[in-house]
Amino acid sequence: MAVQDADRCPACKKDLVRVKMLVDGNNLVMTSCANCDIRQWSRAGEQIDLSEALVEVGEHSGRRR
Repeated sequence: MAVQDADRCPACKKDLVRVKMLVDGNNLVMTSCANCDIRQWSRAGEQIDLSEALVEVGEHSGRRR
């Protein structure tokens, strides 16, 4: 199930948490629902896998803000 760009989880309607990080000029965002244990990563508005997010952060460790 994909997490929508909203303030509530599409599955359980509980609040979502978003963690944003600027990496090499792009927003890297983790969206999570603690109730459903749903997590989604996106870069510059496009959904990506966790492995891609980890590579992004690892390759640009000197450029995080």
